[in-house]
Amino acid sequence: MTQVPSLALAFFMGMVTFLTPCILPLVPAYISFISGHSLAELNTPERSEKVAASVLITAVFFVLGFSLIFLMMGAAAGALGHELAALKPILIRVGGVIVIFFGLQLAGVFQLMPLLKEKRFHGEIKAVGPLKAFLFGLAFAFGWSPCIGPILTSILAIAVNQNTMLKGIFLLLAYSLGMAIPFLLTAVLVERFFSFFNKIKPHFRKIEIAGGVILILAGLLMLIDRFGELKYYLEQVLPQSLMRLG
Repeated sequence: MTQVPSLALAFFMGMVTFLTPCILPLVPAYISFISGHSLAELNTPERSEKVAASVLITAVFFVLGFSLIFLMMGAAAGALGHELAALKPILIRVGGVIVIFFGLQLAGVFQLMPLLKEKRFHGEIKAVGPLKAFLFGLAFAFGWSPCIGPILTSILAIAVNQNTMLKGIFLLLAYSLGMAIPFLLTAVLVERFFSFFNKIKPHFRKIEIAGGVILILAGLLMLIDRFGELKYYLEQVLPQSLMRLG
């Protein structure tokens, strides 16, 4: 399985995760909670440099928190794939079935009840500043909401077929970056978030369906062992389609 399309897919699905309706609307609340500043204080372009720096620093530590958990998952999945390398032809196809299953779940073709139960952390984090943000990032990663679960599980299924721990880590690093970059941009430009949110809100369902279709496509390519062809779609077809939409 070619690593380049796997990384591109993981990064793209990380961005889809950020844009899903159970993550995007809560981003300002997350930023407010980890930084200790009210939404009213954040939602102004005149906020002080001290406040802006505080928000960015805590956002970075929040990202580091959830990224650490995802990287550990990627390492475990890659190591498992290495141990089962002799079964790679079978694992690829089993992984394909798993990815298709969760793609259908994300697209809304069916709803499996256990996957719809949120597992977000609801306890109190008594730490303050960057440490609080980091701990909340760890808790966020473990809180597989209905949106994160299908996408992350699909990426982990692909990571198992990477056959090495390092490749599994890189795959989940790409996924983490797909979530982290827009989150950090929001922390820096939080006053512009609400305008962006109002524009994208009507398209939430389309985003979920598009993400589900991409996962189904990836799963089908895994089933027929033609995953490398996804590189052409991600590097040529998808960018051209987005340019036309723009």
